[in-house]
Amino acid sequence: MNKKKVLYSLVCSLVVSSMILTGCSKSAEVPVTAKAPVVNTAKDGAPVGDSVNAVKPAVESYFKNIGYTVQDAYTIPEKDLNVELEKNPSNYAILDIRQADAYQHGHIKGAVNVPYGPSIASNLDKIRAYAKDKTLVVVCYTGQMAAQADAILNIAGITTRSLNHGMGTGLDVVGWASLKLPLDTSSTLMPTLPSVASPNKAIDDAVIKYFNEAPKDSYIIDLPVLKEALANNADKYYFIDIRLAADYAKGHIKGFVNTPYGPDIAKNLDSIKEKSQGKTVVVCCYTGQKAGQVDAALNILGMSTKSVDFGFGKEGFPKGWSSDKANEIVK
Repeated sequence: MNKKKVLYSLVCSLVVSSMILTGCSKSAEVPVTAKAPVVNTAKDGAPVGDSVNAVKPAVESYFKNIGYTVQDAYTIPEKDLNVELEKNPSNYAILDIRQADAYQHGHIKGAVNVPYGPSIASNLDKIRAYAKDKTLVVVCYTGQMAAQADAILNIAGITTRSLNHGMGTGLDVVGWASLKLPLDTSSTLMPTLPSVASPNKAIDDAVIKYFNEAPKDSYIIDLPVLKEALANNADKYYFIDIRLAADYAKGHIKGFVNTPYGPDIAKNLDSIKEKSQGKTVVVCCYTGQKAGQVDAALNILGMSTKSVDFGFGKEGFPKGWSSDKANEIVK
């Protein structure tokens, strides 16, 4: 009997100690602007590098769905969003990924500010909870960085759209503010909500890595740098034009090959990887948004990729390669 009592006491002590240690290890909430720690975990004990293998099917599905289950190219026009927020505000969650000073100057009412980069990485779980049962709309300056976030968050299983042309910074004729749509200057904090299980931890790891390692150029190559690269270092790049084949045929940037946005991207992921070995992929579209999506998807698959700032350009859009008559265009 005495031995049984001693054993019982020992087991109880171990249980209590375990409970105390567990309680002490609970971490505090991470503020929105905090930088996420480097994550070194992966699903089912697989090496972290294997997260690329987990991501690839999600990337393929993302582009295969365009034109089939996804009709809007994962974007939403400014005026359409304004109407939706008036009629069905509970259907949407707005994520403004601009820097805090730009957000404070004026933003869409109800938007939560989580600046592009490490802050998104550290708040991925909160963003997933914020977007539960809603469509998350990502807003930036002109739409290009929001398109990247749009693609990455969709790949992570969060239903997301990016706002066409963003707030319209420097665009004058397009974008939320340029169209004189309602602005708010009061801050909305990220709500505290029950956590939502991640559909794939390995993909989350790749997403966190993507935003933690975002470079100063935000995976974007501006036009002067592109001109320099074409003139002097073209062999260091693999250039892709993702516009429609008919528009590519009418005129494109010299050296760019045509792989139209949508299912063709999914079909050619292996080909792009093979042809871009040792190079940086440069993606061009009409205004930068769709290229931003492709840019993000290729980067998360381990390919060094940039999207062309403002793209090739198009009628009614004041920026892009074709807006400068000095830039060479070939057919």
